[in-house]
Amino acid sequence: MPLPPYRAQLATLAEDAPSGEQWLHELKYDGYRIGCLIESDDIQLQSRRERDWTASFPEVVEGARALGVQSAILDGEVAVVLPNGTTSFQALQNVFSGASRDGLTYFVFDLLYLNGRSLADQPLQQRKAECEKLLAALPEGSRLRYSRHFETDGPALLKQACALGAEGIVSKRRDQAYRPGRSEGWLKSKCLKRQELVVGGFTDPEGARGGIGALLVGYYEGKALRFGGKVGTGRGFTATFLSKTRKALEALETSQCPFEPPPPGWLGRNAHWVEPTTVIEVAFAEWTEGGHVRHASFQGFRDDKLASEVVREQAAPVRAPVATAARSPRASVKTEAHAPVVRGVSITTPERAVYPALGFDKLKLATLYAELAEHLLPHIAGRPLTLVRCDKGVRAPDALRAECKFLRHEAGYHRWASEHIRRVHIQEQKKVGEYLVVDTPEGVVSLIQGDIIELHAWNSTALHLETPDRVVFDLDPGAGVEWARVLAAARRLREHLAARSLESWVKLTGGKGLHVVVPFAPEHEWPDVYAFTREVALGMTREDPGTFTIDFAKSARAEKILIDYKRNYRGAIAVAAFSTRASPDGTLSVPIAWRELKASLSPRQFTVQNILARLRRQKTDPWAGFWTAKQRLSLK
Repeated sequence: MPLPPYRAQLATLAEDAPSGEQWLHELKYDGYRIGCLIESDDIQLQSRRERDWTASFPEVVEGARALGVQSAILDGEVAVVLPNGTTSFQALQNVFSGASRDGLTYFVFDLLYLNGRSLADQPLQQRKAECEKLLAALPEGSRLRYSRHFETDGPALLKQACALGAEGIVSKRRDQAYRPGRSEGWLKSKCLKRQELVVGGFTDPEGARGGIGALLVGYYEGKALRFGGKVGTGRGFTATFLSKTRKALEALETSQCPFEPPPPGWLGRNAHWVEPTTVIEVAFAEWTEGGHVRHASFQGFRDDKLASEVVREQAAPVRAPVATAARSPRASVKTEAHAPVVRGVSITTPERAVYPALGFDKLKLATLYAELAEHLLPHIAGRPLTLVRCDKGVRAPDALRAECKFLRHEAGYHRWASEHIRRVHIQEQKKVGEYLVVDTPEGVVSLIQGDIIELHAWNSTALHLETPDRVVFDLDPGAGVEWARVLAAARRLREHLAARSLESWVKLTGGKGLHVVVPFAPEHEWPDVYAFTREVALGMTREDPGTFTIDFAKSARAEKILIDYKRNYRGAIAVAAFSTRASPDGTLSVPIAWRELKASLSPRQFTVQNILARLRRQKTDPWAGFWTAKQRLSLK
């Protein structure tokens, strides 16, 4: 029987370590996450991105061979142990530069497969017991070491670990099966803030020192690389290493700044820019209000991480685990195993009809969104969401009023939301609201598990809440307005914006209108941006009052097209691209190219039944230029 693939379970960053007997705690190692796959004499070391590291760690391969098993999958971390007992990522980096390999160790904390038998569905405490038993037979001095756990108070252990100079701890639910992907079944608590960041540029060193001065780093929000500050390279690295680093970065040098918006002042004028493909690990004191790392130091390269996956890590509050007193851990896992799993998310009531007229059930919708996730996420990642829930299916033409409901921004309305969905708290006029943010495919599928049908997003991200980076003009035709007039209106709006040196993109709403969207650098606050959109809408209405209106009263909209600019104040929302709609025919809001605005295009053309066929036919993204637009909003 061939081995199953290695798919790593990942820990979610937590504000503090959890307490309670449901948790086991392990030290957090400062190294590379590695899966060890054993098939007879064939041993392979893989990163969580399936990169082959076998040749890099021959000591680990030999140690694994000494296990004498027919087949196995181990999960752990390769790190270098210092004389004081802590691990060091810098020391591991130096190993690749020819430094001593004496302290190189593979800390094994999980056993997923053994001699033809999968252990992934067993509770963690059972997997660790078998793992410990397997590694106990290894000779003294083996490079493989069992990662022991602690059954004690999490916050107290974290405090002790930090006092000893460790990076932090990882807390794991003892009763849960192994779940690939990021979840709150594993929580990481750090002594010093650390995360991966993308290198987008560097500065020259001061004085006679060679190599580089500082690295300019960032993180992704959707497809935009945001500037995250400067990272020092002074201590811990040799001149040879820094010289090699400079040569590597010079090979990636470009004239275009990859950050949106570019860093201001001297940095923006004098830095060397590079293609944003290099990922490094950074230790720092805190995040500033502007989204920059403070007192940051370079720890080393992360060749095991993709630049496109680097986002700003947000610490999640520790939530009490769901009580399982009525079930044994084994029964709990078994119950979950019976539900279909899509992208690591269990889909309960999979047969529930979502669009009965189409024969489209909850499982089909979850599967569809799993495929749409890569197209949807750039439009919503990092943005506060307003969600429409339809837990009884969509049957009525006015389902948004009759069968579904907009969820309030309160914790009590988010009990269904899984660990794959982030929570952010935003000051509203009279209270602090809890908003949900989705950054991953698992989070997208979790929305469907929660019976969410529509996704509406802010025009700013949670990290830059007060400075929007796009506006949406909603062209909403009144009674008696033909579709051809709506198409013409969108083209006129595009021309109007072009006259202001702004490029725009268009999408179907899944209803009867069109959205025209303008991206720009997030440098103006809500009142100014809102005033700009009103000015544009008012200008078009004055030019052609017979076609356009900004009057929201239904009586004033007959035979006219409302230019709804009120999607652009603080807290306002617009339906997200690739969101389904609460309509019995299962329509979606879909980005289109301007050349597609023809009479043959229907406003409700794309549905849950044909959207994947459209995407397969597409040779290019109709909004490709949207993600690289460098335009700025010029306000009077």
